[in-house]
Amino acid sequence: MSKTKKNNKSLLNEGGQSQNRVDIGIFMTILWYCVLIIFLPIVSFFASKYVLEGFDLTSVSKNIYAAVIAVINLHIALGLYLFKAYSGGDPPKQTLQKQD
Repeated sequence: MSKTKKNNKSLLNEGGQSQNRVDIGIFMTILWYCVLIIFLPIVSFFASKYVLEGFDLTSVSKNIYAAVIAVINLHIALGLYLFKAYSGGDPPKQTLQKQD
């Protein structure tokens, strides 16, 4: 096998590995925001209900306040996701270099 073919093959392998790392990074980012969007409102709902137990409110009022807090947290999480999606994150790193 000639030297140029060997170099091209190694560049292709490095490019494929780099693409896999980028794909895993994107997947982990989306997974993080999915978990945040799902669990943040649930946790905030029950946490705020627990905190509101100390106040002299009816059960319906506690549920309404807890739901409002959960919806606000959901909108914050969605806003963070949209900001990340529109800002584009980090610019892609160029891994292939010109060979002389």
